[in-house]
Amino acid sequence: MSKAKALVSGSDGRIGRATVKELEAHGYAVTCADINPRQPWNTQQVDFTDLGQVIGVMQGQDAVIHLAAIPSPAAHPAEVVFRANVMSTFNVLEAAAILGISNITMASSISALGYAFRHRAFNPLYLPIDEAHPLLSQDCYGLSKMIGEELAEGFLRREPDMSLVSLRFTAVLDEWAQAWLPAAREQPTDDVSTYGAFWTFVDARDAAAACRLALEFEQPGHEVFYICAPIIYRKEDIRSLMAKHFPGDYAIGESIRGTVSPVDVSKAERLLGWKARYSWDGAPLA
Repeated sequence: MSKAKALVSGSDGRIGRATVKELEAHGYAVTCADINPRQPWNTQQVDFTDLGQVIGVMQGQDAVIHLAAIPSPAAHPAEVVFRANVMSTFNVLEAAAILGISNITMASSISALGYAFRHRAFNPLYLPIDEAHPLLSQDCYGLSKMIGEELAEGFLRREPDMSLVSLRFTAVLDEWAQAWLPAAREQPTDDVSTYGAFWTFVDARDAAAACRLALEFEQPGHEVFYICAPIIYRKEDIRSLMAKHFPGDYAIGESIRGTVSPVDVSKAERLLGWKARYSWDGAPLA
């Protein structure tokens, strides 16, 4: 899809900014859209919960990377988070079906698993977690991401030639986040939103590369991928951390030890050709 027209929703957010740069560096003609424009490029102000606006901004596009969302349940009432995230995803898929755009990449989240913002404690069924692990969300944000993936399945039944990709991002690190991580490593807060993502992370540049590679995947169907680095950002052994925060009896693969991530990204490496390049501090991975 060299020099194709690609729309990035949520273009001025953490992943969006990096994705716009990634696409432009690879020859794409990028349309930026965000409800709160705050970057120096020409961002169109679009409310993605309004279908008319979504159809308008998606006209003439070859592909869409849908990143616009409320990124956690922390700053809004639950119904606001749920409605915004579900309706924006529905509208992008509905507009794509109406306009005949078959290539849609969507930001899902590791929170769809249900651990990051859980109301009641529960353990993973096994480690490493992969795409076959059930999604067990209880909270408004995780549920909104679960339903976003179900919407993709529904639209695929409607339009079988669509190429739909859901990327389950974990904590996305940019320069601002990298500034506070050293302190977090020394004096960890151990709140549920932190250990509920299993101390995983992904550099914003690696997240952007995953978006581009997903856009270029172009195979009919709906595929889901975890996107995170192969290590955690904590210094402690992952088995000790899991035993502390997720005590109980569940299968743990032999490879899960030291600072190895408990989330398996081999599917993204195999099918998308994606590989994490950066560590928690922004330096290249060894």
